[in-house]
Amino acid sequence: MDSTLDDRPTLTWQDVALVVARFGEGFELEKMLPSERDQNFLVRRSDPSSGNEERVVFKVHNPNDSADFVELQSLALERAVAAGASCQRLLRTTGSNEAVETLTLASGRACLCRALSFLPGRMLAEAAAAAASEQERAALFAEVGRSVGRVSAGLQGLEHPAGDREFPWDLCACEDVITLRSGDVVAERRHILDGFLERYRARLKPVLGRLRRSIAHNDPNDHNLVVASSGSVGVLDFGDILRTYTVADAAICMAYLLFHISPGAGLLEGVLPFVLAYHSECPLEAAEVDALFGLALMRVCTSVSMSAYQSKLDPDNEYLLISAQPAWKLLERVAADGIEEWAPAFLRKALGFDTDGSSGP
Repeated sequence: MDSTLDDRPTLTWQDVALVVARFGEGFELEKMLPSERDQNFLVRRSDPSSGNEERVVFKVHNPNDSADFVELQSLALERAVAAGASCQRLLRTTGSNEAVETLTLASGRACLCRALSFLPGRMLAEAAAAAASEQERAALFAEVGRSVGRVSAGLQGLEHPAGDREFPWDLCACEDVITLRSGDVVAERRHILDGFLERYRARLKPVLGRLRRSIAHNDPNDHNLVVASSGSVGVLDFGDILRTYTVADAAICMAYLLFHISPGAGLLEGVLPFVLAYHSECPLEAAEVDALFGLALMRVCTSVSMSAYQSKLDPDNEYLLISAQPAWKLLERVAADGIEEWAPAFLRKALGFDTDGSSGP
């Protein structure tokens, strides 16, 4: 577990109201929004002249987040928006035009704070579960692919020293993390992870040296993607950002979309609309296509491994084990079906690559 979770701020509205006012007068607290490491205050104000309401997320960063790391998040956000992605807009203070303010905790530690526009809508997890048909889900997944692809495309070429960091959710470290935490997994399921690691070493590791690396969002999961009433998909929370495989965002997002494929539908066929749309915005290279499905599965393996570790630290939290059940079911299904073996060829053909991995006509 990330030690920064223990340092998550626990401020009240009264603690932050004066700092919020630097971004504009008249804001009132609507509610708190969930966050694992930070604190998010959803605030609002009305414009008496127009009657319009403005809603803003006031984010108090974890005190362990450096100024460089927060700067990287802001730069990435602005680049993604410039590339056409639907993301939050960074607000600035009314007096000094600053994007970041500082708030000092009672302990004396400082937290950096930002104000971001609010993206209304439903979380993708909810929208995908509510899809009335496979066609509706396919259209939704295609919109997800376009949105996440624009973010990935916008971040290419971004260089920042804060992007080079060690993080257990980095797909570049997945083998080490899963191996380290597999001992925390219940014995009767440990062989499942061992099988995925064995196939990873045999099939994926020879490809990894050919994968591009760049700064990536690194966590476009189904609770960081919001579906607007118009059908557009917004991408939230750049807090896991780092330099990793360029294909990481596609693989991570695919991992969470796989949870929403109905039992009677093919997994690869179900996520194909996402892959095609992502590729249209951020073209994948042949080696990335070969690694895509396997890396998505390694994200799922990392998730169940970390969940087991967190459950060991907090044995009274039954939610940790319950929330991991869909991931285990997915891994069991993939292992039984043998999809990993033919996934690269299926995706190469669908994206117009020759069977040897070269780009087709």
